[in-house]
Amino acid sequence: MTFDRAWVLLFLPLVAAFALIEWRRAASKIGLLVKSLALAAVVAALSEPQMLVSETKMAVAVLVDTSASISPDDLERASQLATEIDRSRGRHWVRVIPFGRATRPLEPGEYSKGWRLKQASGDVARATDLEAAIREASASLPAGLVGRIVLISDGKENRGSITRAAWQARQLGLPVDTYALKGRPRPTLRIESLHMPSFAFTGERVPIELVVSSPRKSSGTVEISAEGRSLGTHPVNLDAGDNSLRVFSTISAAGAIDLSVVIRTEDQGEVRFEQALMVRRPRVLYVSQDPPGTDKDLLGVLETGKFQVDSVPDVRSARLSEYQLVIFNNHNLEAIPPQRKADLESYVKQGGGMLVIGGEQNVYVEGKKQEDPLERSLPAKLAPPRSPEGTMVILIIDKSSSMEGRKMELARQAAIGVIENLRPVDFVGVLIFDNSFQWAVPVRKAEDRAAIKRLVAGITPDGGTQIAPALSEAYRKSLPVRATFKHIVLLTDGISEEGDSIQLAKDAANARVTISTVGLGQDVNRSYLEKVASFAKGKAYFLNDPSGLEQILLRDVMEHTGSTAIEKPIVPVVLRNTEILDGVDMAAAPPLKGYVKFITRPTAETILGMDRDPLLARWQYGLGRAAVFTSDAKARWAADWITWKYYDRFWANLLRDLLPHTQAGEARLDYDSVNGDLVAEYRLAPGVPEPSPLPELFVFGPDGFQKPVEMKKVSPGVFRGRLAAGNRRGLFRVRPLVESAAFPEAGIYRPEDELAGYGSDQLLLKQVSIQTGGRFEPRPADIFQSGGKSVPATLRLWPGLLAFAVAVNVIELVLRKWKGVLQFFQRA
Repeated sequence: MTFDRAWVLLFLPLVAAFALIEWRRAASKIGLLVKSLALAAVVAALSEPQMLVSETKMAVAVLVDTSASISPDDLERASQLATEIDRSRGRHWVRVIPFGRATRPLEPGEYSKGWRLKQASGDVARATDLEAAIREASASLPAGLVGRIVLISDGKENRGSITRAAWQARQLGLPVDTYALKGRPRPTLRIESLHMPSFAFTGERVPIELVVSSPRKSSGTVEISAEGRSLGTHPVNLDAGDNSLRVFSTISAAGAIDLSVVIRTEDQGEVRFEQALMVRRPRVLYVSQDPPGTDKDLLGVLETGKFQVDSVPDVRSARLSEYQLVIFNNHNLEAIPPQRKADLESYVKQGGGMLVIGGEQNVYVEGKKQEDPLERSLPAKLAPPRSPEGTMVILIIDKSSSMEGRKMELARQAAIGVIENLRPVDFVGVLIFDNSFQWAVPVRKAEDRAAIKRLVAGITPDGGTQIAPALSEAYRKSLPVRATFKHIVLLTDGISEEGDSIQLAKDAANARVTISTVGLGQDVNRSYLEKVASFAKGKAYFLNDPSGLEQILLRDVMEHTGSTAIEKPIVPVVLRNTEILDGVDMAAAPPLKGYVKFITRPTAETILGMDRDPLLARWQYGLGRAAVFTSDAKARWAADWITWKYYDRFWANLLRDLLPHTQAGEARLDYDSVNGDLVAEYRLAPGVPEPSPLPELFVFGPDGFQKPVEMKKVSPGVFRGRLAAGNRRGLFRVRPLVESAAFPEAGIYRPEDELAGYGSDQLLLKQVSIQTGGRFEPRPADIFQSGGKSVPATLRLWPGLLAFAVAVNVIELVLRKWKGVLQFFQRA
């Protein structure tokens, strides 16, 4: 026996002295002896006495192989063995440790009234390292107990060396008991060919086509996994011979992904294939002239579909090469500059996607001599108004004295510009006003435009400003005119009494007469002009600088008299069943309330139509695709569609159909087996500028592999870099530190050996048991038979001494109070 604090024992004579001094005075000699004994026990406990004993209690670490090579049946047997061992533990210590490439923590649900171990996921599942597992198990055993390791595995190691681990366990005196699992059976199936795209977009349905050879008729499943996580299974029926299968999967994460395809049958085993797939988040340039919030439903589809959206009011300054899809929503395409139209045509030809969604901003321009580049790239073009009747335009021009000088000159030029763009079948009128009004050009057909322009040129400023009477006169004269569109434009620089103008504007809207207002300078009644335009379904413009008047006036007249919008309920009809309509029940589609009339080109596909006009047209233009949807996607014409349950699916299918199906540039990561190098190569797409300086690129791989790779220019637009990777296997990615359109992420998957073999290595497991003094497949209860083996252990006595002191002290208290206790019970 030894003591940690032997000097404390010097206080024992003081306890004895206390007992001797109190002996004569003590009323109860026995009580004094008991109290002295308790004090002595406390002093002895404080000295921390301990003694060496032989410990036979066991500590057992149960290693369970949960790598990818373990079949579900083997995993179930391993769980049963772990449960039986756990139930046979008695007083012994047991810990279950699942492993693969390395040991892993237990997951929720793996133990509930018994073990139900799950297969490992991710990198842990892609290898079997028996050496690392035994080493971790040895380190986890508590000291002072008889140690033992139980290994449940198929013995098919592909990392480390179990022979080395067995030698180390023998040196430590740790026997290793082994259980051999059956392992994966050798399949009779064979994958003859497999095709999947080299890149895809997030949220996209990725098609996987494979040919599987089967010796007999069978049924099974095709499971698709990404990064070790299952994306779903598809039931399949196999006939004898070659079977062509086509399955789809959707991936939400961007980057280089390890995609795995496994075909399983109950009676023919399983076969698998793994490949790196580049998944990118598609970028969309969304160009819209709708007020904010009106297109929230379509933007919601883009957000749900994992699109990265940049919303802009026009397309002038955007770098098109950074986007995979350009959407024009209710946008006046005629307002796009000619050079930008040429850029858009080139963008589609080189693989970009483009979608035009209709709306009231679509303007038909009469008399264009040839198609512009943007029109050439679309599968349908705007049609002229359906009616052979002309349109009517009445210009109301303020000729008060404040309009004198440059304002009047520009007003006359703007009016002449409008007249120049009218057709002979159109009607035009020019009403001038000050304190009163008069017709400079009474409403007539624009047949003699030269005479009309001379009359406009003769307008001179004079007088005050009375708007309401002039507006009433113009509206009154417009009513009897037979025209497809009737539009009034009011031009003023002053303030006037409103009169009954607001009611007149409402009446005009009901009579399908639109009114726009143009205010020049600061001294205008802005609220009045805005209300008139709003109630009459026109637009209000305010200019401090009158130099832009002609352009504004011309555009406004074109918008309100050149639109080919048709507002009436129409029911979509499927004219061509394509993948865009997959999962969309068009028979249940509600009617649309209007559309813009387009004419489909002869070589384009008309997928949806109505009333002999196209609703959805699509075509291939160069390497890219373009489509036109002639109705809208908001709560105007598509008010009933946005609540339709297939709204999201329809638009998601259409948008993804327009994404590039080929890469304009090329990003590759290959493995040079001769030198053990990874080779990264980038070929820039036409039109993509070479970044200066080149971005920093890093290669990431398994086991924490991370190294920079230096890219060198080998020819114009071509860059290459090499990096030693040795014999490492798994998924490798090369990507820049900062996102780059020219240098996107690329990847390669080097298949691991984990799933290359079949069966189990029983001989290896038996040798491990023999070498370490363990047993091969013992009964679970026999694991806790140490065979007389024990280990030296230290037994600390102070807890027992303290417990003894407490017990003795309680006895002394009872003896001292015994008479009072008896009297209490006697009285009771």
